[in-house]
Amino acid sequence: MLDLGDHPDKPCNIAVIPQNEKDAVLSDCDSDGSDMDYEGETGHLPARLLNAYAEPMQTDHDRNNVISDDDLPLTTPTPPSTTTPPPPPPSTVDNEEPTASTRQRVQSEEPRAKLQVVKNKDRVFKRSKRPATAVIPKHIVYSPNAAECVKQSCPNPMDVFLLMYPPTLREITIEMSNLYSTQTKDKQLYLSMDELLTFYGILITSGYSSVPRRHMYWSLDSDVHNESISDSMRRNRFDEIMASVHVVDNTKITDDPFFKVRPIFSELNQSYKVMPFQEWLSVNESMIRYYGRHGCKQFIRGKPIRFGYKLWSLASSSGYMYYMEPYGGSHTLLPETGLGQGPSVVLGLAEQSQVPQGCKFLHDNLFTSLALLDEMTKRGYGSSGTMRQNRLFDVPFKPQKDFMKLPRGTSEVLTQGDKLLVRWKDNNIVTVATNMEEKYSETSVKRWNKERRAFDKVPQPKCINRYNEHMGGVDLHDLQVSRYHISIRSKKWWWPIFAWSLNSALVNSHFFYRDVMGGTIDLLTFSRIVAQSLMQKFGTKPLSQGRRSLLAATVEDQARYDKASHWPINTMHRFQRCRHCDKRTTYACEKCKVPLHIECFKIYHGQ
Repeated sequence: MLDLGDHPDKPCNIAVIPQNEKDAVLSDCDSDGSDMDYEGETGHLPARLLNAYAEPMQTDHDRNNVISDDDLPLTTPTPPSTTTPPPPPPSTVDNEEPTASTRQRVQSEEPRAKLQVVKNKDRVFKRSKRPATAVIPKHIVYSPNAAECVKQSCPNPMDVFLLMYPPTLREITIEMSNLYSTQTKDKQLYLSMDELLTFYGILITSGYSSVPRRHMYWSLDSDVHNESISDSMRRNRFDEIMASVHVVDNTKITDDPFFKVRPIFSELNQSYKVMPFQEWLSVNESMIRYYGRHGCKQFIRGKPIRFGYKLWSLASSSGYMYYMEPYGGSHTLLPETGLGQGPSVVLGLAEQSQVPQGCKFLHDNLFTSLALLDEMTKRGYGSSGTMRQNRLFDVPFKPQKDFMKLPRGTSEVLTQGDKLLVRWKDNNIVTVATNMEEKYSETSVKRWNKERRAFDKVPQPKCINRYNEHMGGVDLHDLQVSRYHISIRSKKWWWPIFAWSLNSALVNSHFFYRDVMGGTIDLLTFSRIVAQSLMQKFGTKPLSQGRRSLLAATVEDQARYDKASHWPINTMHRFQRCRHCDKRTTYACEKCKVPLHIECFKIYHGQ
């Protein structure tokens, strides 16, 4: 039962929100749409939410904001009166019990000063185009001396890749793979560093030269044979390494759902710090494609990769990945700030990766909230992102239905402290909140006019234009990874993460080679140089070739029985075995290229 007090007919909004979800809207839907797309999942609430206890609560900005007498709205003062004040209400005689009517009248005439009026002191929005200036330090450019040291230690693409995929991770892989082979197969693998690097080179090669089955790389058929792979490692040895490769000890398992690949993320996050932090950073979700069964597999509608493992990622605007953390529910290794899931991810990535002050973060509507902007200002970071409509419940914007009727390019501006809130009308409504703007400004963009069948110049807020320019670094990294991703597959649930780590390190190596060392080659050429260098430098050529494939025998038989242009020739090679009688001969068929005695020539080519 809700008591509405003296206003029983006054409409009010009542929301029943569980205690652990009251500070943020948890959603795994695509966060790149407008602020009107997300409608919530009220029709599919789990039992733990429906059976939860309800408690009265205030919003974050309503807590402990009680108006005093000085904060009450001003009213027109009344002139002092000289008339005699009205007589006090009749009271009862001493030691006499008051009647019920008298007690009711006295209580109704008590002053109303004791009522507590709640007001948003912290959220005072002004229709101004100049917010208060936020104290954000300037971004410090990376020291060129440190970059020169890295240039001298990494003269070629292979060395840059081995810098990004650190030696500590490779040593862990060798140790744990040999241990796993002993534990499960009761035999020693004897994996060496040269074999592991050759194994990496073969995997990278499969990204830009793929075949339906990996064994075809060692086939002698001319259409699928890969000489660089077959000359660097035998097929059976590759299968042995792939069956035993590991990065952890299975006897020390924990409750971490990503226990099998945790060293990969921890070591790569450390090695990726060799790249200096750029001024503009992007926070977003990254997906690793996976269609099997796992408790942490996610589905995100609207993403290029809808099924797979989700990573919280921090990248530069150019696409260099600085830090990533796999999403594992309560086992996600990011600090909890109490501001909700989205803000906690942004603050956690900035804290774990040790981002210096002065960097500017861009994030979409899954992460943005006004409380996040306040916290980022305190930590010395710039922050800007789109906002969802359900997080603007107390912002005095115009109603959406009325704003959608306005012409294209219309904007509405509000300020609250050092934050600037801009709503802009394009094909849909876009709302952006930022703490990096000194004043509101506009630019012009081209938009297609269907009626005129021509481009029109539409005014666009500068903060939205800057957001579109620098946002998307994580998506750019995912795009580069997907171009030449490893095509060799396995049934193990963690294999997509292992393969993705090699591709991610390769993409980061290319960014480092291009931006720091001044390289001009594209990603495909860079990948080919790295793969060929690993196989040629660390590979070992087999002493002999394997047997013919069934396809080669079938093609040879078709030419064997066609009875055309088969002539015996003297090859002058003594140590050849006749294909028919298996004895030594120096003669062979000129067309079939097989050794044959003169006596066996007609028998071999007959039906």
